Amino acid sequence: MFLKLGLVELLDSGAYYMNNIELLIGQSSTEAERKRAARLQNKALSAPRTNSGHLSDIRPPEIEIELEKEIEVKVERELKKGQPARAYGRYRNVFLSAGELADLQADFPTVWSQYIEKLSEYMASTGKRYQNHAATIRRWASKDAKKTAPPTRNRDYSVKEDETV
Repeated sequence: MFLKLGLVELLDSGAYYMNNIELLIGQSSTEAERKRAARLQNKALSAPRTNSGHLSDIRPPEIEIELEKEIEVKVERELKKGQPARAYGRYRNVFLSAGELADLQADFPTVWSQYIEKLSEYMASTGKRYQNHAATIRRWASKDAKKTAPPTRNRDYSVKEDETV
């Protein structure tokens, strides 16, 4: 019955093969669609001119789009400031303009370089990306300052007449 409908093919080895299964179940990723298109293109080309290898070494379109967005954000940030951002940190992935770096050095004279290294290592190890590296460093520094500050105790020891302590 499935053979008559064209849903299944009988291969030379005797195995049954379902044609266009992704169309039957309604699910297909962009990576699968890209590979399918490449296979069809390879079939159209003559045999000596094709490599019959897989295309998995090429980045999927989702990663390409993410990288393009990241580059756009960096360029927009440079245009806003009017100054090109330089790369800092061990992994050269923390981008700060000269003005941002000078502000960080003025605000955190003893620990600014440690925060740049911390951000560089964190971004390299987790793959996270931040839109504004100077703002991230400021946020981390203020959070750390709150942790180290002694807790303030505003207790009121005043007692009214006829009250006990």
